[in-house]
Amino acid sequence: MHNLFLSCDWGTSNFRLKLVRVTDQQVLEEVITKEGMAATHARWKAATGQYHIQRETFAMQVLQDNLYALGKKTTEFVKGLPVLISGMASSSMGIRELPYATLPFSLDGRDAVVQRIGPDEKNTQEIWLISGLKAAADVMRGEETQMIGLDTVSSTGKTVVSIFPGTHSKHIRVLEGKIVDFKTYMTGELFDLVSGNSLLKDAVSSGERGMTTGDFDAFDQGIARAAASNFLNGLFSVRVNHLFKSFSREQNYHYLSGLLIGTELNDLTQEDPGQIQLCSGSHLFPLYQRGLERLNLTKKTTFISPEMMDQSALGRIFKSSGNWHRTEYTFGSHHTDPSFVSVVRAHQHRDHHELRRRRRHHPVCFLTV
Repeated sequence: MHNLFLSCDWGTSNFRLKLVRVTDQQVLEEVITKEGMAATHARWKAATGQYHIQRETFAMQVLQDNLYALGKKTTEFVKGLPVLISGMASSSMGIRELPYATLPFSLDGRDAVVQRIGPDEKNTQEIWLISGLKAAADVMRGEETQMIGLDTVSSTGKTVVSIFPGTHSKHIRVLEGKIVDFKTYMTGELFDLVSGNSLLKDAVSSGERGMTTGDFDAFDQGIARAAASNFLNGLFSVRVNHLFKSFSREQNYHYLSGLLIGTELNDLTQEDPGQIQLCSGSHLFPLYQRGLERLNLTKKTTFISPEMMDQSALGRIFKSSGNWHRTEYTFGSHHTDPSFVSVVRAHQHRDHHELRRRRRHHPVCFLTV
């Protein structure tokens, strides 16, 4: 058994590849880039205008380039180590599109949908591609993997809402050890669009310094404005602030941030969310923490620090992949067969040896405890 594995979080906007020690889930080395799957997909589309390149081939080459970059940063032997990939790699713009798992989704990992790729003559690594999760009117890829086995989500019969800030923030509702619902908020993406490509871009500036007392005050006023007015009307107040010189452009930048984060978090005040859990491994953690404080939600909230979030996520991912029983089978000639999810359910009740007898050369692996 390998003493090391590679954990890859390939999101929409960012790529993060980590070399992890099995025994204690310590990150020994990592590569972080801004080439999320959206940028990779855009480069692939541009390349296909000149060359005939399969999307999977292109994405796998990007992965191989990052594996090579990681190998140069460490004395450990990276080649041949298993790679666990979550996030957008299993989406319609990713390496391979896999069907979503469905609700309710057990946090012990039994409902995860995973496909094994390689190793083969093109790829030296064994890759485990982890798919996402769908609700009646929403989807996510990546956060459900981080939620698997989350020790701080108790099975006391109380609802817990876990918040994952990001480009597309998630509020994940858990009851009795299962994800029962979730909502997506385009908070980060909208912030980038408004601050960089709208009329308001000249009213804000990120600056090149840490947040000052004035910046925090402006952020708080954005939170308050979000609670007091219609969002579209509140958005125009960013321009008014600039015209009336109420804030500097740097302060106005944080006012806009507060306005958007406040709009997202206000949903939690409209009905009793039960317990709240802020799960953030990024620079957004203190802003969301402050937003929850300003909305008087801290008594209901457990704050998981970025350091704890990163460390525990690695442990959960490895536990789910390394300790699961692997059952391989095929359900048809193509991995996006619409009967995929129903077969996931059925396989748990069938004889293991019968499933292995039916395996063909494109096995899909469902991992069950």
